This record gives sequence, structure tokens and C-alpha cells, in this order.
Amino acid sequence: MSQQHDDRPAVIDGADLDRRVTAADEVGARIAERLAQHRGSTLFLRDARILPAGASRATYLLGFEADDGRTESVIVRAVPAADDGDGGLRAEVDVLTAAAQAGVKVPEVLDHGFADSVLGYPYLVMNFVAGESIPRKILRDDNYAVARTRFVAQAGAELACVHRIDRDRAGALVEQADPLAALRQLCPREYDEMPAGLALAVRWLADHRPPPSPRITVVHGDFRLGNLLIDADGIAAVLDWELTHIGDPLEDLGWLCAKAWRFSVPRPVAGMGERADLLDAYAAAAGWRPTEEALRWWELYATVRWGLLCAVQANRHLDGTERSVELAAIGRRSAEQEFDALLDLGIATPGPVDDPIAAGESPTSPTDLYGSPSIEQLLAAVADFLRQPEVGENLPGHIRFHTRVAANVVDVVRRQLLDGPDMVAQSVVRLRQLGIDDQRDLARRILDGRLDIDDQHVRAAVAADVRARLAVANPRYFAIEHP
Repeated sequence: MSQQHDDRPAVIDGADLDRRVTAADEVGARIAERLAQHRGSTLFLRDARILPAGASRATYLLGFEADDGRTESVIVRAVPAADDGDGGLRAEVDVLTAAAQAGVKVPEVLDHGFADSVLGYPYLVMNFVAGESIPRKILRDDNYAVARTRFVAQAGAELACVHRIDRDRAGALVEQADPLAALRQLCPREYDEMPAGLALAVRWLADHRPPPSPRITVVHGDFRLGNLLIDADGIAAVLDWELTHIGDPLEDLGWLCAKAWRFSVPRPVAGMGERADLLDAYAAAAGWRPTEEALRWWELYATVRWGLLCAVQANRHLDGTERSVELAAIGRRSAEQEFDALLDLGIATPGPVDDPIAAGESPTSPTDLYGSPSIEQLLAAVADFLRQPEVGENLPGHIRFHTRVAANVVDVVRRQLLDGPDMVAQSVVRLRQLGIDDQRDLARRILDGRLDIDDQHVRAAVAADVRARLAVANPRYFAIEHP
């Protein structure tokens, strides 16, 4: 099928095109008519459903049948909240088109509409590509055993294609010449509020910059499991180009190797391979081989970036932009990134840590005004309820997922109630010994150089606070291998 870039509104059985439609069947009917006009044939809508998406965007999966009996499925990405303009989709059309021309495996752009579209708001239609995007299935399911053996070589070759995209055809992409300055631009509020573990890593990155790559290129910006469709043979498509920019191509390789995207599998490249093999595959396709030292710098950079983005996600919930227990929970995951940064810098070591809630419920004091059950016992009951299989038996998959997230959040609160008071008191003593007022003051003094990040007292204080945060957020994380 050829790509279509006709923005003229279609006439659809006298429908009022000024009226926005968001119901899946209505969206499907209008897109069917739109594609049929392009092809000079008839398309019938077989099925239509809305897929989970963010607060400002909608994603539809539509199934069609042609008058000759052939069937096809398409994905519609739309921005119903856009009052005018392109809702950010024009840039996505440009980069997908340029990526396809460079040989990147991407869905084909079939149609799009912006201000005067047939839906009444911006949309983008792509062909449906079959494959799995859930990382834990890809890493563990026998159906993807062959794909796992091929992944590293394919990822290296695919990234080389990404970095060959003609930047002049990829639309108006932001250039990020200084990656550390880009962190502040990407997450200004979160950068100013970053915890000490990430601040220490930023200082180290600033002091140990590797030589720049031979040239700046188009950078995907989010090349990782979850944004790749994988089938039995390997990478089927590269998705989610919303963070694409101009920068150092090693950013993509470092992001792919970040521990967050290994999903607890102890192999550096997305849980499926070794760094040297990725660099070899990239060199074979790109014509030059980055050093492992530079790759590891960009891995640490990716850890810091994801730590800041965890805070960005939590702030979307806290500010009311998108109320979500999952987004709220992600905010505490920045402690994992702090710990990973300390591991990279040799300031911490992995190893098992006891979970305080595994020791059993705390008894209720006979002098307790509120009596039995205690706060801990009530929270334990809620967590147990949320984890019962029958709770989610008849619920949609994403709701079942959120009940598990909610149970984990309850456990975070339980740990903080049990161990938090002692941890806070110990942290206050450590900071006073350094002449520090509070956590914000500690991070600021590290960032602006008033504290020496090679000072063992500073390192010990930061490491102790990071361990306290992670012990509450996810004590199991301490034991995950860190190759």
C-alpha cells in the first residue's frame, strides 16, 4: 500500500464533520471511508476497539474487510484534546516516513489528518504490525526463544539504520548538543528536585565526558523493550518516536543497555546479550565501533534520565494531568535508578536485603487509642485482598495490572510506617555531620560542587540515604545482578 498524505476532508454520508467522534465504531467508520476513497474501493468495518493510551492521546485498533474479501488491521493514533494544529502528529508522520526511507522497520503511514480532519481532530493511520511488546513475555516465553538469540545483532543493525535517517527529511527535530543540558531542558522541575544519588551521578558524568561520536544523527530517544514489536524471528517494528531528536547516536545504545530495560534478567543488552556483541553488530552496519567505555557513560546517563522521568510520571499524577496509581507508584522507582547509579560508580554493591513486612504484622499496643487492628494490620489486609486471584477474574487486563500496582503501593506505605521513623532520624544525624540542612540541600551542594563527590563521608551519606529509600520502595531490587 502506498503512503497517503491527503489532508482534504472526506464527505461521509452527510455526516457533520464539525462534530468530533471518539467512539471506536464511529472512528472506524470514518477511517474506513477515508481509506476507501484513497484506494477507489470499498472497505467494511469488521471490528473496532480502543487500546490503553495516555491522557491526551487515543489509540484505536480497527479491522477492515475489502469488497474482494481481503482483511486488514490498522492502528489509529489520535489527539482528541487538540483544539487546533497537528497535536504533535505531523512530526511523527515526518520521522516515520524518513525512517522507512532509511530502512528502519516501522509501520507504514497510510493516512493522516490534522486541523480539518475527518475525525475533527488530528490523527495518524498506520498498518498493524503483528508482534509482542510486553518485555516479560519476550524475555521468558518459549515462542521468542529464537528471537532472543537474534535480538542483539538485529538491534545493532536497526540502530545503525535509525542513525542513517536523513535529518533534513525527518521534520523539525530538536538538537540536543549537550546531553547534560538536555536533561534540564527535558525535566526542568524534576532536575531541580532530583535526589542526591542522581545528583552525584550527574556530577560524575560532567567530570568524565567521553569523546563525542564521529557525527551527530537522528536519535530515536526511546529504543528499548516495550517500544519494539518482537515476533518469532526477532524485531518486527520500531515504535514510539515521540522523543526523537538530533544528538549523539550512542544515546540510543546506552538507553537500550540501561538496567531498567533488562527487566531483572542479568544480561546487559535488554536482558538478551552482551555489550561487545551489540557494539560489533552496530559497527558492521554503521561503519564505526564505539568504545565500551563510552557506552557505559551513556548507560549511566540513561539511568539518570529514567530516574528523572520517573519523577515526571509521578508529577503527571500529582498535578492532576492524569490521575493514575501506576504513575504515582513510578515516582518511588527513582530510588532504583539512584541505586543503579551508585552501583555503576562503585559506591554500592548488590545483595539481598530483608523486607520488614515479611517479618509479620506488628501487634497493637494495649494503650493504642484506636485499638485493633493496627494500621499495619489494616494495610496488610488491603494488600492481601488486592492480590487475590478472584479480585481480577472478570476485570480487563489493564485493571488487573493496576490492582497489582495498588497492592505494591500499599506495601510501600507499610514499610515506611514500620522503618521510616528510624531511617529519617538516622539520615538527619548523617546530614548534620556534613553541615547539610535537608535532602534538597544535599543534592544542590553536590550539583554545584560545594561537596566533593570523591569524599568518602559524602559518598557514605548519599549511599545510606539511597539504601533507605530503596528499602521502602522495593527491597527485592537490592539483590538484582548488575553486570
